[in-house]
Amino acid sequence: MRKLFLGLAVLSALAATPLLAHHSHAMFDSTKVVVLRGTMLSFTNMNPHAWISIIGAPDDNGKPSKKKPERWDIEATAPMILAMQGIRTDTLKPGDLVTIAIRPLRDGRNGGSFVFVVTPDGVPHGAKPEDVGLDLANLKPS
Repeated sequence: MRKLFLGLAVLSALAATPLLAHHSHAMFDSTKVVVLRGTMLSFTNMNPHAWISIIGAPDDNGKPSKKKPERWDIEATAPMILAMQGIRTDTLKPGDLVTIAIRPLRDGRNGGSFVFVVTPDGVPHGAKPEDVGLDLANLKPS
């Protein structure tokens, strides 16, 4: 029985190896957090990763940016994990004003990896803003 358990454990570990390779975050700059303020365009909540698209611009030290709003596409985690963070299919609706923090793409394109979002009601979902050095009071959507 012990050999069977050990064999199953080894097979499980081998089966998980391609999943770990799939989840490389090398394309994102993990040393930076960019805060975007904008309007929800779409939220695609499906496996293996949800996607959030907004029309917005990078935050300017706690104030809306004077830059022209552009489309930003953000890769989020799996729907089950988002649900545990309070993000369900009806949480992010087209037209909602949001503030979203991302780890930006290294190549400079408008995109990144999801860190957290502040919904129109002022509630943050995802990482805690203070955990990445941000103050929630400055992140209310406007």
